[in-house]
Amino acid sequence: MGLLLALTAASIAEAQVPQGPVTVQTSGGDVTIVADQLEQAAPDLFIATGNVEMTKGSARLMADRVELNRATGDAVAQGRVIFYDGEDQLTGQRIEYNVKTGAGVVYQGEARGAPYYRLSGEKMERLGESVYRVQKGVFTTCDGDPPDWAFRFGSATADLNEFLYGTNASFWVRNIPLIPFVPFFAAAIRRERQTGFLFPKFGQSSRRGFYAELPFFWAIGDSQDLTFSPLTYTSLGEGFNLEYRYILPDTQRGRFGGFLMQESAKHDATRFVGTTRQDWTLAPRTWAKVDVTGVSDDNVLRDYGDDLYQRSSQRVESNVFVTRSWDAWNLVGDLFFYQDLTTRRPVELHRLPDIRLVGTPQPLHDVPGVLWQFEGSAIRFVRDVGSDGGRVDIHPRLSRPIPMDVLTLTPFVGGRLTGYDRTVTGLHTSQGVNGFIEDTNDHTRLRRLFEAGGDLETKVSRVFNTGGVWNIDAMLHTIEPRLTYTWITGKGKDRLPQWTPALDSIEDTSRLEYSLTNRIRGRTIALANAEPVRWELFRLTLGHAYDLRKDDWAEAFATLIVAPTPRVRFRSDLTYDPSANNVPSVTADIQTEIPRGALNAGFRYSDPAKITFLQGGFSVSPWAWLTTRGTINWDLYTTTFVENRLAFDLHWQCWALSIELINRAKRDDEIRFTLNLLGVSGPISTRVGLGAIESGGQR
Repeated sequence: MGLLLALTAASIAEAQVPQGPVTVQTSGGDVTIVADQLEQAAPDLFIATGNVEMTKGSARLMADRVELNRATGDAVAQGRVIFYDGEDQLTGQRIEYNVKTGAGVVYQGEARGAPYYRLSGEKMERLGESVYRVQKGVFTTCDGDPPDWAFRFGSATADLNEFLYGTNASFWVRNIPLIPFVPFFAAAIRRERQTGFLFPKFGQSSRRGFYAELPFFWAIGDSQDLTFSPLTYTSLGEGFNLEYRYILPDTQRGRFGGFLMQESAKHDATRFVGTTRQDWTLAPRTWAKVDVTGVSDDNVLRDYGDDLYQRSSQRVESNVFVTRSWDAWNLVGDLFFYQDLTTRRPVELHRLPDIRLVGTPQPLHDVPGVLWQFEGSAIRFVRDVGSDGGRVDIHPRLSRPIPMDVLTLTPFVGGRLTGYDRTVTGLHTSQGVNGFIEDTNDHTRLRRLFEAGGDLETKVSRVFNTGGVWNIDAMLHTIEPRLTYTWITGKGKDRLPQWTPALDSIEDTSRLEYSLTNRIRGRTIALANAEPVRWELFRLTLGHAYDLRKDDWAEAFATLIVAPTPRVRFRSDLTYDPSANNVPSVTADIQTEIPRGALNAGFRYSDPAKITFLQGGFSVSPWAWLTTRGTINWDLYTTTFVENRLAFDLHWQCWALSIELINRAKRDDEIRFTLNLLGVSGPISTRVGLGAIESGGQR
């Protein structure tokens, strides 16, 4: 074998350029070498020069010159040295590497780990695959030199697939030591989720005082993780944030979240919010969902919530339901309970359980053209203050669509049986409760209703070719009138509990409902290799109802949608009460995209609720590195700016900074910042406490 290697080396030295890769046997195994010139300077010493590439396993060494001692396995590379350690790349002035032990040293080296990590040092000693001990090093994810940010340290241990930790560190912004000394430094090099502390969060609030939070992230496994965040407010007390998430096979997933605050600096009260959401597929077409939220008191969301939606919640709702679906049927079992945040009296009306069966219109056996449908429910109503009990409702209906040229007439007939295990005997009032409270006994009631009527509807349409005006190739105009007559009569309608008035207070009626919808859909000109864009360009719907029996006009309603382009959309809804000659409610919203941004505005008016509200927002990016955002919430009824926000987002290749100003009426103004260093833990943020967890179940 030695003679064969000698002959091979001699032929290579003579020809100067090898014809292909050469395999050299060493004490550490076979090594493959490709080079412009390969010579055997001694029995165990090989010298390769010119575009050298030496490979052993997943390690690959490239340089201008490599000396290899096949007896000891030592290799010394110089000149444009590049070392590939698995997926990682190291460069340096000189590399000493032992192919037998895998140990080595890189001088004046720099390592790059996917997708964007950079680690450099005066001396990088390889301890194992992708593991190094670094002396006088720099860590960053930035491309520039000097980098926009970097951690410098005296010594550190780095696993390029996992983490980096070291001592005697400092944090630099370009050439400025922003944090001149950090005794200990650690960072997760995140190709996947990593366990460890996230950046601490801190800031100041006008009501809560100075605050700080230290989040810890635990990557329990590939399918679950947990974040635990102790926090403190100097003006309130101490607490924590908690979130656990999991994903199981067969599309089962869920999360648990919690916020707890012990107000030791105030009244020593314990306050909390707990949430859980579960989504399970039990079998084909069978699902279970859980959405539960609980709070310690009526004001915890107002005091600790972040956005206006959280702070203005009127109730927190919870649902636990199972659904089974067939082609024409749906069965849903639900446990519904909630907490009313507007009153201290326990007036909540829970549904424990609420079971519903719905059948969509379907052929009635062998009867040609006749359809039948079904709605049924069985509910147990539970509450502390007010009447409660059980109710069963059965509502079948038969219909027969009859085409009449451009019209379709659908007569229908049906019945309704509603059984109650309570009978109302009187009414009384109670302090702290709005409205009357029903007095009931255990006598059962059965309401019997008969209904008949018909629907008359049509749709008339026409296509208009616009020839590309305003980039619109064609428009489809449809007119959709609809007329519905319903006649209801029955018995047993008195002394019924009013648990859900829409169902419990159905009276004898002879009702005529009518509506008219004008709709225009647009289609843009199709560009090369692209589909045209289709959208609803215009819609106007008008509707009204009249009770012939009572000679009473119901509230009229109107909906207007205008979208001259797919990027601009306006919608308004209003109601009109002819008996009072007023407009009970109006809503209007407009959204539009502008160059480098978007704008939106909304108006809310409700006469019964005494609400007149103006909302607006914008997001603009005047430059690639800057985005500005803002929202306004103005209560015109009280002339109060309830909450306004203005934020500036600055983002570069390897870091981003956000500054947000929050102004709230009378309380809790804040200035926040969020610093995100690319690839290093989570963002540095001042959003803490309840505002940092996902909200759910709030209305």
